Amino acid sequence: MPSVTTTPARALHILPHQGVSGRTRAVIEFVRHERMDGAADELVLTQRPLDVDRDFLAPATPVHFLGLLESSTAKRARRLADLAVSREARVLHAYTEADARLAARAARLEPGLAAVATPFERPDAAGLFERRRRARDLRSLRALHVPSPALVDDWTAAGRAPDSVTVASVDTGRFHPQKLESSWRKARLPDPGTMLVGTLMRAEPGKRHDVLIEAVERRNAAGRATALMMVGDGPGFSALKERVRGSDHLFARRRVLDAPGFFGKIDVFALHAEDELVPISLLEALSCGCASVVADRGDVAQLVGADAALFTEPGDVDAVGEALDRLGDPAERGALEEAARKRALERHGLGRLRQETVAAYG
Repeated sequence: MPSVTTTPARALHILPHQGVSGRTRAVIEFVRHERMDGAADELVLTQRPLDVDRDFLAPATPVHFLGLLESSTAKRARRLADLAVSREARVLHAYTEADARLAARAARLEPGLAAVATPFERPDAAGLFERRRRARDLRSLRALHVPSPALVDDWTAAGRAPDSVTVASVDTGRFHPQKLESSWRKARLPDPGTMLVGTLMRAEPGKRHDVLIEAVERRNAAGRATALMMVGDGPGFSALKERVRGSDHLFARRRVLDAPGFFGKIDVFALHAEDELVPISLLEALSCGCASVVADRGDVAQLVGADAALFTEPGDVDAVGEALDRLGDPAERGALEEAARKRALERHGLGRLRQETVAAYG
């Protein structure tokens, strides 16, 4: 989808697609705020064009599709460099390893064009020669940031020590504590004492919806009324939807349009993904003052703080159930809600991230 604007762009932000992942939401939120301040940043999609049925929509944010999917990296880098020149952009900002390397190669083709990267994952496994090529691409970046301290060592070993840890952030003004009345909840959960657990994570292997489902089933079997709302598209959504069909306490939806409102209608947020390092949905929950139960081997707690949520080992149904039992106590849940919001305000505000990121644009 070509841009229809004529204002020169300061930076092109490169994403594989405009889907509903946490990283995508975070980048689009960043770009929206930059544009509100007149920066004219734009988006570039490298893997597929905008799909209005599947994507996180960003009205008034110009989006370009790079295309040339079957072409060589050299051709795609040339196309990206030409796009940057046509938009008068001086910075390419990437958020995956593949896009960072593409941006680095594009920047080498045009004097004055720079590449910046903020990868949300650890480097991919690679053979010797590919590691050397990757190290060269990383060294040519103007700046390499990581959104979590857990990623510093991995990227250093890949050939480029990060210039800074620009901790992942959310709009703490939009995502704020609120307790909302829900007609959906009243209609489907007539018992006002039911604990409504919500989760936002893609329906795919490794996200372990099964652990949350089993923990909720056990609580109901023990007479502690509990419901689970699972939100997230993905290859496993159809199976997940079939799994909850006919249930009066298990529910699944592809997406929510009002994410802050979602957190205002649930009692507890749960995240049980085995591979999460930078869970934006958790940061959104913390910012909304939501008590959270999170599967983690230490990396997520390092990002958000050990007192911002209750952490369990991945796959441990009993531990999830015990954490939900603890949060059944209004006093304990209230204390965790307060700690969550405090942590978000202190460390995960979008304004701080914007200042740190824009400083690297030069």
